[in-house]
Amino acid sequence: MRIVGFIFLIAALANSAFPAEPGTGSVCIAPADERPIQASAPGLFCDSEKLSLRIDNQQAVPWPLKGSVKVATLDPTIRHRVVVYCAGKAQQSFTFHFSEFKTGELCLFLNGLYKTAQLWEAKGCPWCKCK
Repeated sequence: MRIVGFIFLIAALANSAFPAEPGTGSVCIAPADERPIQASAPGLFCDSEKLSLRIDNQQAVPWPLKGSVKVATLDPTIRHRVVVYCAGKAQQSFTFHFSEFKTGELCLFLNGLYKTAQLWEAKGCPWCKCK
């Protein structure tokens, strides 16, 4: 009986450590703040209207200022690269793999104070409003 319980425990831990990858992944891009936060130094960071981003080899698109934008049908089996641009020049970049998350629905947003791009699971991001 103890062996069955041990096998069940190992199976449960393995399932939570390695989440199942969905058929496709998506990234919801939350809108950037149009007004700078008063606590950040003026002129230190890129103005929101000059921001754009690119995922993998897709064409760079302006960072949304009103409403969220969904990038769907991303391959969950490969590593993806996100590049954030300011006035056409690369400012930040990072890579991610959907297996690093529990779900295939992610939220990309800018930390308002430092304007650093962050990627979280969409269910923990009420500011991402993709359908």
